[in-house]
Amino acid sequence: MENKSRAKQVLRQKFLPYLVLKSHIFELPNLEINKYIEELIESNPFVDESDTVVYEEFEGVTAPQDDDIYSFLKTQIEVSPIDERIKEIAFKIVDNLDECGFLTEDERKLIKDLGIKASDFKKALEFVQTLEPIGVGARNIQEYFIIQLSNEAEISTEIKKLIQKDLDLLMNENYKELVKKYKISKEELFSLREKLLSMDVCPAKEFKTVNFVSHFPDVIVEKYDDSFRVVVNKSSRRIIRLVEDYAKLIDKLQDKIEKEELEDLLNRARWSIHAIEERDNLLEKIAEKIVSENKDFFKGVGELRKFSIEDFVSKDFDYSTISRLIQGKYILTPISMFPLRYFFRHKNEKFDEEKILLLIKEIIDGEDKARPYTDEEIEKILK
Repeated sequence: MENKSRAKQVLRQKFLPYLVLKSHIFELPNLEINKYIEELIESNPFVDESDTVVYEEFEGVTAPQDDDIYSFLKTQIEVSPIDERIKEIAFKIVDNLDECGFLTEDERKLIKDLGIKASDFKKALEFVQTLEPIGVGARNIQEYFIIQLSNEAEISTEIKKLIQKDLDLLMNENYKELVKKYKISKEELFSLREKLLSMDVCPAKEFKTVNFVSHFPDVIVEKYDDSFRVVVNKSSRRIIRLVEDYAKLIDKLQDKIEKEELEDLLNRARWSIHAIEERDNLLEKIAEKIVSENKDFFKGVGELRKFSIEDFVSKDFDYSTISRLIQGKYILTPISMFPLRYFFRHKNEKFDEEKILLLIKEIIDGEDKARPYTDEEIEKILK
């Protein structure tokens, strides 16, 4: 039993570096993957450029014109299935965001100038705060932090109160007072502070430094008549292969240190090639499912069906892997360029009640009248 346990531990230790590398590669967007491959070719003798040339001629897609944060947000609003009245208010809110994506204008003045109800303004602002990049529409840094944290996981009422009222105490590391006031451990407070400090406090930063048009899409969707083709964008990528001849020479080496160093490089080469393939395959599968269940949307005549990350979780890929993969990736479609994250519901994104009722009606209308769905079956279909 002890030998078996030790064997498992050794296997885990050997496998851990691959998991770390795979996690890193899954996070990389297109341009960063290309850069990683370039560096790998230069630094690893077991990696060489393949003779295979990848050339993709993309038709049926047009380069997006969303070259600033305002155009990009308005594209998302335009294609969203929300009430037209709320949509118009959302457009106005976007017009009043600052260059970082914050709403710094006085709310009461905006409501008065627009001649709208405060309740409608609230609905529109909540909707804007579900758009990409995450955090746009926040009215202050406290709300921005709450939106960011809520997108990743459920956060407690106490954490929200702390951020809203005592963010300065947290940033000044006044843990003793906060522990007493909020009954949160010092370790949790330290972790929360580190998390907040790691966040970029300008959600629209990427739009300030580079035009959106220059984003290399990770996935491209082409339209052919009534069908779509989904491909991972490798048009500017150097295709790599493992140099097997060098790998065979390792066993002949006498120097133990040199042998170990080369074995590490060989493993890294194998792992990198495999992880890149896994990344591309999973990215393609996710995009294919999004497109296959949203054909009318991509034709410009239907509503968007958003997914949860759980929809893609499997025995091979857990929640964190899927979440890591879709973050920071872009998909170019016949409609526009979108962050892949746009097709996933945020943790703080609510379903529209009218939309749910409409979906239930469609389910009931299409059911077998001889054997109607139970409430549990309808709930399962909605999920």
